[in-house]
Amino acid sequence: MSRLRTAVLGGAVWCAVVALVASLVWVVIDRAGHGVIPEAQPQADVTGSLPVPGDRRAGPDSSPGPTLQPRPSRRTTAPSPSPSTSPSATGAPPPAAPVRQRRSWSGAAGHVVAECRGSVVRLVSTFPGTGWRYTILDRGPAQVGVRFQRLGEDHFVTVVARCAGGAPRFATSDGQPGDD
Repeated sequence: MSRLRTAVLGGAVWCAVVALVASLVWVVIDRAGHGVIPEAQPQADVTGSLPVPGDRRAGPDSSPGPTLQPRPSRRTTAPSPSPSTSPSATGAPPPAAPVRQRRSWSGAAGHVVAECRGSVVRLVSTFPGTGWRYTILDRGPAQVGVRFQRLGEDHFVTVVARCAGGAPRFATSDGQPGDD
């Protein structure tokens, strides 16, 4: 009976030590992770919305290839006023800074997120679809350009974003080398 009691006591001590160490590790990881992703801007707002399968909207400026119309992000943010900003001598408030607006483009080739502030566009992020690679052609400020190319093939899709009305507008073209 003494052997059974020792085994049960040893198991209980082992469980207590594992629980204590796991709790300690959890607290350390939680504290280290604070501030890595800003809580004011969740990941869904950063990447925009993803396409609905089979949703292919054609319009007058549509082009062949894997295109989807961009969907507006749920959030637009205006920069916070700087402390040094003060009303002019006439009492009129200073002109408002342009609002930042993010939009995304998604297709079989990949995903592109662009942001406009007034007429200035910048590339936020891009990643290829399965079986594709990408090359960043232009990061802004006049336009954003990303070329996606199928692995092992000459086929490519070029995605270009420009600001129109303060928001990114995407255009696509696809082709083969020499079509540029």
